[in-house]
Amino acid sequence: MDLSVIIVSYNVKHFLKQCLFSVKKASENIDYEIFVVDNNSADGSCSMVRTEFPGVKLIMNNVNRGFSAANNQALKMAGGRFILLLNPDTIVEEDTFTRCISFMNEHNEAGAMGVRMIDGRGRVLPESKRALPTPGTAFYKIFGLSYIFPRSRIFNRYYLSHIDDHQTAKVDILSGAFMFLRHEAVDKTGLLDEEFFMYGEDVDYSYRLVKAGFVNYYYPEIRIIHYKGQSTKKENLNVLINFYKAMLIFVRKHFSNGRLKGLTFLIKAAIFFRAGISLIQQIFKRVLHGITGNIFSGPGKTIIISEPQGYQVIIKLLALPGIHTAVAGRVSLNRDDTSEEVLGNLEQLREIIRINKIKEVIFAAGEMRASQIIESMHNISDLKIKTKIASSDGKYIISSRHISHDGRTIFNSDC
Repeated sequence: MDLSVIIVSYNVKHFLKQCLFSVKKASENIDYEIFVVDNNSADGSCSMVRTEFPGVKLIMNNVNRGFSAANNQALKMAGGRFILLLNPDTIVEEDTFTRCISFMNEHNEAGAMGVRMIDGRGRVLPESKRALPTPGTAFYKIFGLSYIFPRSRIFNRYYLSHIDDHQTAKVDILSGAFMFLRHEAVDKTGLLDEEFFMYGEDVDYSYRLVKAGFVNYYYPEIRIIHYKGQSTKKENLNVLINFYKAMLIFVRKHFSNGRLKGLTFLIKAAIFFRAGISLIQQIFKRVLHGITGNIFSGPGKTIIISEPQGYQVIIKLLALPGIHTAVAGRVSLNRDDTSEEVLGNLEQLREIIRINKIKEVIFAAGEMRASQIIESMHNISDLKIKTKIASSDGKYIISSRHISHDGRTIFNSDC
């Protein structure tokens, strides 16, 4: 078998469904298996997988076992020459897996590879490539010096700012949102450390792969969408605590001895300082939103990128109670389309946005390739436009901030 795809899911049914659609398309030319490990979701995720993706190997936990433990359940069963750990809030391009397999076949020293990830607005995610968070590197990151000096080799080494986003490179740390592993490397390195309940397990495992003698590669020629944080919905202090607890575990595990021992205390102090600042920021944002929410809640103009049939389906969805969207028209995938609602074609997208003062773009997943959506999102990422994707069945619309379906809007706190 070529590939085993492992997806750990927790209360993200609509994102999971979109992810599985893209995974199935990307697997058409290879021998594969898909595992979904559900951590006791209460949103109907398991029923959706059983009904709409009957070929998926579904593992249902009756408690939330955490990310590492859930992945390990499937890792023990995986039969592929390669194994992909994939977040449910991702969308992959149609040729993602064949290109990953080719890259790994050409680099026998590679234990794992990661790709260029973009967020729900088309912006490159810096965590696509990272350096080992030694106490010094972590210290600069936690105290915000990496943000103040984003191009510094020293202060922003955490995100390897000196390596261009489009440059293939050997890196220390890969993201657990998309970690493409060689099965032999997993056999030698072992399973994920289950002490990491949420966050940090990818940092730990990447480092362990390197210590086991393998190389981790960042390969930017492949892109995926990663909405970020949908399984955690960063709304409470518990999530914040879990993130910094994971950092403490990593520091204690790998840097508590030798000459770095003296820096461990500073890292712990920095972590608690950062946690306090983050908590204050969350409280301030909620208060500010409560004050200004009604003032700035007016909808902006929206365009829909689709064929005529998809356009009508999305229009009906947007007309449901609770969804307030002013649609300016349609961007056609066909240059010869002269329908009344058409503002132009996909090649003219930037100009259409500028002329019509568009604030939001909705892509029709059922009529566009994932690669088209990802390319378009990335090309307009500098325009600060909200982007959403309508599902293939036309029943819901997802974005980094919310899911619209059945006349209801579920808001998440990610931006």
